[in-house]
Amino acid sequence: MPNLDVVALNFRGGVRVGKRGLELEETLATIPSDTLFSAMVSAWRLLGGNVDEFLKPFLADPPNPPFLITSTFPRAGEVRFYPAPVDLSLCISPDKLKDYGKKIKKVQYLSEGLFLRLLKGEKLDDWLFSKDDATTTAKGWRLQKGALWLSEEEIARLPKTFPLKPENRSGLMFQEVWKEARQPHVTVDRIGSQPEIYHTTQVHFHPDCGLWFGILWRDGEREIPSAGMSYRRALEKILQYLEHAGLGGKRAIGFGAFAHTLSPAAVELPLPAGGQAGLLISRYHPRPTELPQTLQHEKASYQLVSVGGWLKTPDSPNLMRKRLHMFSEGSVLAFPQFPAGDLSDVTPDIFTGGHRIYRYGMALAAGLEVQNA
Repeated sequence: MPNLDVVALNFRGGVRVGKRGLELEETLATIPSDTLFSAMVSAWRLLGGNVDEFLKPFLADPPNPPFLITSTFPRAGEVRFYPAPVDLSLCISPDKLKDYGKKIKKVQYLSEGLFLRLLKGEKLDDWLFSKDDATTTAKGWRLQKGALWLSEEEIARLPKTFPLKPENRSGLMFQEVWKEARQPHVTVDRIGSQPEIYHTTQVHFHPDCGLWFGILWRDGEREIPSAGMSYRRALEKILQYLEHAGLGGKRAIGFGAFAHTLSPAAVELPLPAGGQAGLLISRYHPRPTELPQTLQHEKASYQLVSVGGWLKTPDSPNLMRKRLHMFSEGSVLAFPQFPAGDLSDVTPDIFTGGHRIYRYGMALAAGLEVQNA
């Protein structure tokens, strides 16, 4: 069973990732796999690396990537969270799903313990939180106003700064792992020289909280010819660079800088076999040969996200990338082959930088043993 290296990100300040690439007053709390991969490739370019050589195995037909990455997900102390399935009936029986109504629909992420039970085909009814979030005998609890669901035994691994007194565990429901902050900025109109105020929103994490992502190595010792180093070593250098350069937007004013720790082979996850349902823990853009088979599993459920935004490269002025649709994390699909997905060419028609711009859409999914309700 494959193991994931786990990279924990501890942000020094705020971080912002636009929800749709343009809106300054909206931000994601996490960083999708395609955005993270773009930051890695940009860092490699700025470190003097050859981007074409770095991407060559990802662009092969069929693709033969030396590694795959997940999106980033929340982390609270030692508890890692994963995306809840788009169709919550995969983890909750119909009567409980109806009984809990909107309360269960607020859940966006499952703790690692609950996620692994889900992959084995278990219903999570026995680990449901109480409706009033105050019943001390409950085996499940919530954080972040209901967005994060974890088990009773995982509470001890939360940050020590959380209010964990047994008589007041109902406070966990309102404990923030992250919070959004709105910040004003001023720009000057070029024609009239008049000041204009605009706002950006960024995310700040509670102490001992942050994000994490996984790396699945397929051939980490493969050498990048012109660099004279392996992909594993290259990724180490990239992460060291990004610690200071930052992730996301508004990096020039300090957003996105982080410290990271790497835990090799920290998580053991099953990969989906051909035709088996897999729960996406990355974004995914299928190759034409993977459709429509990937949608034909009886338990397939998915959500699409429109991905656009600006490209940033030292070879060209900032331009809008071509927009594409991708399957989001938490989607359940059946991949006819693995690895699945591609790097999509989103180069603007007027781009003159001398190289192509790609969006990472390689799937990383966990094999899901689906049982009938």
